[in-house]
Amino acid sequence: MTTTMRLTPALGVQRSSDETVPRPEPEPTFIELAARWQSTGRAVPGRTDEEWTIFARRYPRPGR
Repeated sequence: MTTTMRLTPALGVQRSSDETVPRPEPEPTFIELAARWQSTGRAVPGRTDEEWTIFARRYPRPGR
């Protein structure tokens, strides 16, 4: 049996001014895979990637 998890870009998707659709719970398969990735130091979707954060903070400087 194949399961698919659909990711939502935010905690909820706002459809109108007073309606929010809650984010679905992650599939157990994804939870297990994410735990394995995190234990080996790999990036996990939905969690902050410290290495990328440091890289993205660096601004290119002209002349270097």
